[in-house]
Amino acid sequence: DHHVHFDSATVKDGFESDSCVTYQRSGDTIVVSLGFLQINHRYLIDLKLPTSLLGDAKTLASKFEPVVSATPNLHCRIAEFEGTKHDEHDVFEMKIEFFAYKEKLLREVLHIVSSSNDKELLQLVIAARVLGKGKGTPMLRTGIHCIGVERDEDESEASDFAGFDSSR
Repeated sequence: DHHVHFDSATVKDGFESDSCVTYQRSGDTIVVSLGFLQINHRYLIDLKLPTSLLGDAKTLASKFEPVVSATPNLHCRIAEFEGTKHDEHDVFEMKIEFFAYKEKLLREVLHIVSSSNDKELLQLVIAARVLGKGKGTPMLRTGIHCIGVERDEDESEASDFAGFDSSR
């Protein structure tokens, strides 16, 4: 009689880390990995950026704001951004609206800037792997909510399929 035993700590940690949005900083860029999303789906993503990612706690600006560019990004925008850190959690909370408009690896760029020093500019790279049509439904990570599905132009009324004949 053989039994397989898993260390509950490793199982739990491995699963939990996989079910959360991850953040990685290099230079002035923070890469936010969303995991798998589905094509033509619009998502609302709750991000909790750890203040440690944005800089040294002593020199860190207490307030950041989104950079509004002349050409807004159609597929990714900051919907809500408090810009102030929550002392009890040491995070900056923001909500991002993200549209998965193409398959494979999708990267969209947003910028936030310190409200006290416009030289303190950070680039957020929102990265996701987008599953194409018929490739399955991904399990969304914690904080990612699907808020809509947009029809694909390819499957409009121009389809060859005549529908089922209901007269019989």
